[in-house]
Amino acid sequence: MRTASGRPRHWQSQRPKSWRLLVKSKKLTIKGVIFMQKPRLFALVLVLLAPFQLAQAILVSDLPNQLQSCIGSNNCFVDTSSPAFSLGTLEAYSYVNDPSGSAVPGFALRYILLPPSGQVTTGSATTPYMDYVWLTVQNSYALAGDSNRVTVYTDKANPQPTNLLFGDSNGLDIDIDMTNAALLAGSGSETNGLDSNNNPFSLGDMNLLADMGGGALLPCAAAGCTASARLNLIYLNYVDSGSGTATLAFNAADTRALLYQVISDDNGSDSGSSINTTQSYYVAVVPLPAAAWLFASGLLCLTGFMRRVRNT
Repeated sequence: MRTASGRPRHWQSQRPKSWRLLVKSKKLTIKGVIFMQKPRLFALVLVLLAPFQLAQAILVSDLPNQLQSCIGSNNCFVDTSSPAFSLGTLEAYSYVNDPSGSAVPGFALRYILLPPSGQVTTGSATTPYMDYVWLTVQNSYALAGDSNRVTVYTDKANPQPTNLLFGDSNGLDIDIDMTNAALLAGSGSETNGLDSNNNPFSLGDMNLLADMGGGALLPCAAAGCTASARLNLIYLNYVDSGSGTATLAFNAADTRALLYQVISDDNGSDSGSSINTTQSYYVAVVPLPAAAWLFASGLLCLTGFMRRVRNT
């Protein structure tokens, strides 16, 4: 028997199982179903849909809280009417941190968060992050001072991250000074800690700044504690033109996935057992290792073989 549309009456029962699951589950959104059951599929779907769900005007309320306050006090401007540039999970909005014209123009960058973004703590359940992370950058930097300011905003991640930057009041909007080498390489890191003799050390080519003054990245006060951070300027490429200025160009060939990460590790010295907390913000699909693809293909072959055996 066929319906008026010409489809068999049992057509609905022949739909793929994944489709029936999404139709039946009225209590869960499509995004939620895919994220909980197929995190890599969720990431792929978001990448494919990114040009459609991002390429649109946004509201001032969609901006990080610090930028909203800045706009409200007329100390900065963000053109939310349309993105100046879109690429993958990135959307760039024109930004000036001083509308009077004395500041160098730049971009407010919104990235979609993808799995495995989230917080992982030793002995605790993983907390996935969804929605967005923001950056503000300048169009160009003068390389004379070897200090180039980038700001990371994590308050639009869902759920809102806990504060691992003990030198800062909330850890949700962090100014980061990158060296010239880090800016031109598109990646920087910082590690602070105490060695086995309680002597402080600091390594890296960027510096996380606290809103209360000083550094934001502080380890616990015991021998062996460390705190570290990494920032990758994904899809951004600063080029030294030879005139002492690094100018921004967008890089569509960027294959990196991790945008920003903060790690706090007490190494067992402060609590008696090693507790590591890592907050990671991924904005591109993390590729499966080659071994995983081989395992998956082998599993599919075995499944097909077993079905054939049962049918004979």
